[in-house]
Formats: sequence, C-alpha cells, structure tokens
Amino acid sequence: MKIPLFRSAASAEPRAAHLAQSLAAVLRSGVYILGPQAEAFEARLSGLLQGRETVAVGSGSEALLLAFKSLGIGNAGGGDALDEVLLPSYTFVACAEAVLAAGARPVFVDSAPDDFLPTLAHFRDARTPRTRAILAVGLFGDPSGLPELAAYCRDEKLWLVEDVAQCLGAHAAGTWGDAAAMSFYPTKTLGAAGDAGALAFRDPQHARKARLLRNHGYADGRHHCLGHNSRMDELQACLLHAALDDFPDNIARRRAIAARYMTAWADCPIGLPRDSASHAWNYFVITLPGPRERAAFAARLAASGIATRVYYEQPLHQHEALRPWHGTGALPHSEKLAGCSLALPLYPMLGDEEIEYIIGVVRQACGT
Repeated sequence: MKIPLFRSAASAEPRAAHLAQSLAAVLRSGVYILGPQAEAFEARLSGLLQGRETVAVGSGSEALLLAFKSLGIGNAGGGDALDEVLLPSYTFVACAEAVLAAGARPVFVDSAPDDFLPTLAHFRDARTPRTRAILAVGLFGDPSGLPELAAYCRDEKLWLVEDVAQCLGAHAAGTWGDAAAMSFYPTKTLGAAGDAGALAFRDPQHARKARLLRNHGYADGRHHCLGHNSRMDELQACLLHAALDDFPDNIARRRAIAARYMTAWADCPIGLPRDSASHAWNYFVITLPGPRERAAFAARLAASGIATRVYYEQPLHQHEALRPWHGTGALPHSEKLAGCSLALPLYPMLGDEEIEYIIGVVRQACGT
C-alpha cells in the first residue's frame, strides 16, 4: 500500500467533476480578479471568524506581511525600523520573512521543553522596550496558547498577530488577536489548488488598509499608498468557497483520525503531540529520541509505502539568512525539535483501511 503525506479532496470524484463545472463557469464569466467569487468567499469566511472583516489575498506569506503593515508595525508600514516582533523560532520561514519585509526586527523565542509551542513565560522573557507585537503560530493545528497570549498582549498593549495557517478550524482560531493571517496552500486545513491566503481583523479600519495594500494602494480611481500585487484570483476563491461546504466535516474527520492514532500508539516509545480539545490537526507530528532514530524510523515507514516529512529541518534562528538577527545564543528546545520531529499522514481523505495500515506499520516500526 502506498500512502502519500497528503491527498487533496479536490482531486477525488465526485468533488473534482463538480469543481470543474464551477471553475468553467468562472472562466466563462470573464471576471478573474477581485470579483464576485472573492467577495462571496470573504463573506463566508467572515462568518467562520465571528464576523471579523476578512480580506482575500494571494498567499499566506502576503497575508502575514499585510497584517504587520496594516497595523503599522515596522518602518514599511509607518512604524519604526527598530520595532520588534516576538515569534517562535520553530516555525516556517515565511513568518520571519514577513517581519523583515515589514521593516521590523524578528526576535526568536524558544519552544517549551515538552511542546512545540513557546510558553507565555518564554515570550515575556524575550520582550524588550522595543517590542511592538507577538506573532503567535498555531503550529500543526494547536491554538491552545492563544487565549493566554491574547490576555497578555491586551494587558501590555502589544499587537497580537495570529498565524492560523495550520489551525484554521480550531476553536476560536483567528479571533483572539488584532489580526489573523491565513494560508490556503493545498495542504492546509482549508486548501486551495495553488497559492491563496486571507486576513481577518478586529478593527475594520485595518481591514480597509489591507484592501488598499493588496492592490497597489488603489481605490476609487486613485493610488492612495504604495502597496503590493496580492489579490486572490477568482478561480481559487471559487474552489475555497466550495471547500467551506465540507470544512466542518473535514475538521471532525481530522480529529477522529488523530484520536485513533493517539489511542493506538499510547504505549509506543515515540513522543506523541499534545492532545487539546481545540486542535485542528493539520499535521500529526511525533518526536523520536534524535536525528539518527528519526531517519531510521522514517526509512522503516518508507519501506512500507508510508510517506513522512520533517517539519522543520532548522529553527529560524539557525537559518543562514536569519543569523544576523539572532546572534549566537542557543534556543535548545527548538534545536532539539528540529532534530527529532517527524510528520505522519493525517488528512480527511485517508480511508479507514489506510488508517489501520498506518497504525500497524508504526507499531511495527516501534517494535510493539
């Protein structure tokens, strides 16, 4: 049996045939950018996010950048070049790229000793008088740190930007902060058939700024500010609008699969992810004792046809291009996770037979 790390629901019948008809209608309409499909998707996404105003954009990376610029963080958005943004080191590089592109300075924060996410204490310790914002990442689908961070940022008058690229669909994800950035890359909990993203804001004024920024600052026949080309096309908006039909069921399916994994592997000598009730389970990431054990474990699964992937090979503070913003200080928990974590297949399109096969192969690889 061959089981890929990811399989899109849009590629399976009858969904693929239905989507093809919808996309053909968009093509026949002749409207391909910032049209009725994007508007309809924004409205429906807003309903998922407690009525917050949403702005559809070209990618999750652009969503992060426009979030910072709309809030005035960094000198590219009207802030200061010395503005600092605290963010996890153990996450995707786009988070740091967005901070730097906004003209701010990233400050990397270590993960907890027993978790992928940093604790509030880690963020608090990293804060300086120059700190303007915290970028909270719902890594692998876990938003459990958001309520505490939101309260802290509110009390300390810091901006809170949520990166919900991996945890959209988790309880209240995207509604805790001042801004939320979403990616609809195909492997996300809500996936397009290419690049697409969106923003949601607490304050509609910031949403209006983001709408200008995504389209070269243009509105009402004038360019009011310098912006970007970050518009969601109508084809992706059409696909995403349709994907929302199955979104609640798909999140429930992810949780059901994760529950089966957690029960089946409870006695296995691998580190299982934290199981929180709000988890969206974008990825199911386990930990092994170290790089050698991880490589051997992945090889055993590959020999049985099961794909795996390392998220992430390096913490951000060790990336060559980002070292000037960190220096030489160690972030030991993030560094350890980069050497021992491994993602296993978990997505709604997994069949029950495939799930049982994965469970059995993992137990066999563990020697249990």
